[in-house]
Amino acid sequence: MDTANLAGTYTYRSFLDRPDPVDDFNRLRFAQLELRLTVDPDGSIGGALVFPTSPGEEPLAMHMTGKATNGTGVHFTLTGRGQPNSPISDFHYEYDGIVLPSWAAGINQRQVLAGTVLRAADHGSGDNVAPAGQTASFLAVKRDA
Repeated sequence: MDTANLAGTYTYRSFLDRPDPVDDFNRLRFAQLELRLTVDPDGSIGGALVFPTSPGEEPLAMHMTGKATNGTGVHFTLTGRGQPNSPISDFHYEYDGIVLPSWAAGINQRQVLAGTVLRAADHGSGDNVAPAGQTASFLAVKRDA
């Protein structure tokens, strides 16, 4: 697969890495967002991780930068930083992922990105500080163009 195939819009979902079964799948939910990626011929990645908003509100987004490489499969790293002068300006996350292989006999299979995410810096304030070091797993399913 060519790294250029990473470009597109994805439904991004991240999950807390809890080892025990849960009775409510939502207890694993870390985030559900929209991931938009562009890829240059040299493998440089740009884009945005967009947070859901109410109608009429300006969406919040993290600016995404990174690099994709070809090997046995496509591997990529991303850095996400919150928009300056916004409620998420102190957000800083790091991503390490791959493009999952596809089945030759698969039906209605989508391109899926999978990996891990690290909260690289504290964000928030007072009693609402989200501490650096939190990790989660993610899947991002490519949407139709």
